Amino acid sequence: MPYASSLTRACRRLKFFWLAWIFAISLTLVGAPLLMAQPTENLELGRQAATAEPPQGSAANQLKVSLGVGLVSTPEFEGSDKYEIRPIPVIELGYDRVFLSMSNGLGVRVIDNDLWTLSPSILYWSGRDEDDSDRLNGLGDVDGALAAGVTLSYHPGDFSLFFKGYHGLGSNEGLTLEVGAALTRSLMEDFTLSAELSTMFANEDFNQKFFGVTAQQAARSLYQPYQADSGFKHVALGGTLSYSLTQSINIGLFGEYKLLTGPAADSPIVAQGSKNQISSGLMLGFNLR
Repeated sequence: MPYASSLTRACRRLKFFWLAWIFAISLTLVGAPLLMAQPTENLELGRQAATAEPPQGSAANQLKVSLGVGLVSTPEFEGSDKYEIRPIPVIELGYDRVFLSMSNGLGVRVIDNDLWTLSPSILYWSGRDEDDSDRLNGLGDVDGALAAGVTLSYHPGDFSLFFKGYHGLGSNEGLTLEVGAALTRSLMEDFTLSAELSTMFANEDFNQKFFGVTAQQAARSLYQPYQADSGFKHVALGGTLSYSLTQSINIGLFGEYKLLTGPAADSPIVAQGSKNQISSGLMLGFNLR
């Protein structure tokens, strides 16, 4: 019967959707240990380099999956003058207006048109391990945490302005506010170049976690006690160059220069390292549609 046949096909499509969504979420959970070791900035730059565009949904409610892997050269910790090479994963999922991303968290685009995008989301703030560097001896680990917030962008064309505000959940009282501008251009048929300039403000709780030194930490380390206040944490300039090998495979380069400022730059942890932070990497991405 035609009705029964249509119902059967609909059930099969629904079953496929849920199986694909569960599989994609499982990939994200598998990648979580790698995520915890990566600064969010590197994950976002890696995403931009690995994918020509974010895995946004469509009116047809298609499930979209973008996977990427690469290597990044980055400071051992924020404020260090020593560098290391790490693997970096990218997992981006989208269905209609809902997205799940290792760089942008779990959220929904409540506004998404030609000029504006508004996306509340929950994301993961990476922490820091004392074992990451000899210069962190005595400071202890900084635990990662969940944060909730919103991203607002105005994008009339290739140029866009954006604002991101996030606050830690639970006992984490950290707060970050970021504003910036970005430009994306197609250089040739298969090349895409993007550049981004941004600055971030962080409150006292956030800065103290990463740049402050308590009396107890000072007694266990080589640093003097330091109370990090609220203030502008850094200014960053980054860019990506992506090349589409095929419609589904991209290869990309990315780099970022970050200048630590204010209470971050005044920290004795940074004084023993460097306020000039440089990250770069090479990515290979696969867009599954």
